[in-house]
Amino acid sequence: MKKILIVCSSADTLALKNNKSAPTGYYLDELAVPALHFIHSGYSVVIATPNGKKPVMDDKSNSLSYFKGDKALHSAAVKFVVTHPSMQKPETLKDVAAHTKDYVAMYVPGGHAPITDLMEDPDLGKILRDFHSKNKITAFLCHGPIAALAAIPKAKQFKKALIEGKVELASELAKGWQYSGYRMTIFSNEEEKIAELDLLGELPFYCADALERAGAILENAPAWNPLVIQDRELITGQNPFSDLELASIVVKAIAERRAHNVNEVDLSAH
Repeated sequence: MKKILIVCSSADTLALKNNKSAPTGYYLDELAVPALHFIHSGYSVVIATPNGKKPVMDDKSNSLSYFKGDKALHSAAVKFVVTHPSMQKPETLKDVAAHTKDYVAMYVPGGHAPITDLMEDPDLGKILRDFHSKNKITAFLCHGPIAALAAIPKAKQFKKALIEGKVELASELAKGWQYSGYRMTIFSNEEEKIAELDLLGELPFYCADALERAGAILENAPAWNPLVIQDRELITGQNPFSDLELASIVVKAIAERRAHNVNEVDLSAH
């Protein structure tokens, strides 16, 4: 029972406004830095994607700038995504949904890719609802928190309403989302406007706006400053530079949850 589930998008293309598109995928540091920290902390990691295929890296993320110039950490990150067995043959989210008891926590890295598929994936929705019902640690980084919206029963309709600019309808469709009222963070609108310059196009909606529309209580640091927020079992990080801090908090939270559960068992035994 020391497995951490890492959920990645299967997408390699991001739809933009005006029929434009851009290549997308996971961010190298956001996937590998937490994964390596989990492994070094004594956990095994299992990668899962909607289609069970190896996730695609956003080439923009393969840069020392996201590793604070640490060449050794960058090399370790590249080695992880190239050689780690679970990266080569991920589980499908459908299979994971049938065996959620095997995992002590879940983590979703960013890059824009989760906007494409994870935020409306029904199997991820089942996993999220199960984790929430059992108070299991659930963490998201950068654009990753958009995937939490998969837990909305009408997630596909919710996304469609956002794209069409029907914000009131989106709010209605999101009613009952289990993370409504949770404090969290995500890649900020300020950061997104800068990122769109690289995308050479505009996103159909901003992730921060989507979360607020669903009922999240958002907090953000100034652009490109790290920020991690924990509210109950949910842990969110704002941007790539929050990677290691988030991973450290996840490991600590798992240990605290385990200690709490052990104490509950001990108390019931007496």
